[in-house]
Amino acid sequence: MKKQLLTLVGVCALLLSVPAWAGERRVDLKVGGMSCAMCAPAAKKALKKVDGVKSAEIEGDRATVVVEEKVKETDLVKAIENAGFTATVNEEEHEG
Repeated sequence: MKKQLLTLVGVCALLLSVPAWAGERRVDLKVGGMSCAMCAPAAKKALKKVDGVKSAEIEGDRATVVVEEKVKETDLVKAIENAGFTATVNEEEHEG
């Protein structure tokens, strides 16, 4: 009985840790149209609303976003565009 309980606890712990296995990657975006102090926070907020975004930082006209593997770059671009800005994936930084 004790062995079965330990096995059950081990399996539950394993299943609960599966999200930690999910891969993450960094996506670098060039963001256009930000012209005031409130633009960067608005763009950051839009990125963080995308399901699977772990973090988003904006510095100048660059956004660095850490996402789960499942997140599509087009979803990030669409989020920025819906917030009123333009965005393109910075392929040079993305490939590195």
